[in-house]
Amino acid sequence: MNEYYLHFIWKLKRLPLHQMKLVDGKVFRLLDAGAYNEFENGPDFQNGAIEFDNLKWFGAIEIHINSSDWYLHKHHFDKRYDAVILHVVYNHDKEIIQNGRILPTLELKNWIDKAHFKKYQNLQEISFISCKNQFDSIPSIYFENMKTRAMISRLERKAKAVTELSNSESDLLLLFIARSFGANVNQEPFIQLAQRVSRELKLKLTKKDFVNYVLELAFSDTSLLSYQWSTKGNRYVSSAQKRVREFAEFVFEFNPNFEFWNRQTSEIHTFFTNHFLELGWKKEKMLLKNLFINAIVPFLFSIGRSKNDLELEDKAIELLMLIDKEENTIVRKWKEVGVSCKNAFDSQAVLEIYQQFCIKKQCLNCTVGIKLLNQ
Repeated sequence: MNEYYLHFIWKLKRLPLHQMKLVDGKVFRLLDAGAYNEFENGPDFQNGAIEFDNLKWFGAIEIHINSSDWYLHKHHFDKRYDAVILHVVYNHDKEIIQNGRILPTLELKNWIDKAHFKKYQNLQEISFISCKNQFDSIPSIYFENMKTRAMISRLERKAKAVTELSNSESDLLLLFIARSFGANVNQEPFIQLAQRVSRELKLKLTKKDFVNYVLELAFSDTSLLSYQWSTKGNRYVSSAQKRVREFAEFVFEFNPNFEFWNRQTSEIHTFFTNHFLELGWKKEKMLLKNLFINAIVPFLFSIGRSKNDLELEDKAIELLMLIDKEENTIVRKWKEVGVSCKNAFDSQAVLEIYQQFCIKKQCLNCTVGIKLLNQ
């Protein structure tokens, strides 16, 4: 048995609760299953409500495989668990006393839908994309809904990783740009480099001198960054030295006061594409794609979130739809399932679904997985 599965069926009330009694034989009534506490420490469900012994009880509900897990997890030392009004377990193997009272306990093992649990087990056993053999049976609306949900989650995570570092919009944009030049292996040293670069100097220096100044910050023997650069997986065309030089050239030529808010999405796309052409980077298509996906889009989204500006958030999503799809192993694997990516929104969404749900076997939190289990 899996505790996450028990959380799932409790949340959806997928149990014949009207027939069930507590382990001591008392009749009870579930008034409210509670709010699922997915991310914080403490009991699994908050603000639940039950009725038994002609009294209504309001508080938390905790779920375990075995009753004895209460003591195994040290809940008896945690005051937050004094608020538990119902202990829901798969197997009742021990009476639990908390805060001087015996906890009302509900045992599930004789009430689990075995066919439903078998479906869940089957989803967990298949490698890569768990639902690949059943994917065709799901109406496309469920996967489209999951793509949107995953994309918003991905943008929120990308935005949070950078927005905590600066309150200035222009500084924030520079940090996002630096992060995109760092790709997967050098994001952190690029962010640190961006925090050290004095953009005022570009008003006093020639382009050549400014580029040399940035290279000195990054690679000189006295630089704190010099030992942080990774060459893992890097070919020469994407080496740290080459990317830092390009970053310096980009920053020197770039106007940080570009008004994203007053431009159409297509204008934003054209502006940065032309900027690359002006720099003579016509062949740097991957770098431009990374800039859009990992800098401009999350920057727009984060500013939109901070200002509660839905129009800016929509621009971020629309911009992704103007960018070519990515080509990688994960995108190709999805194509084998029948999912073809048309643009960067699609490829980023399937990447997020794979990394955050498929790899982690989080089928019970996936719109497609839930639909499969319930059909």
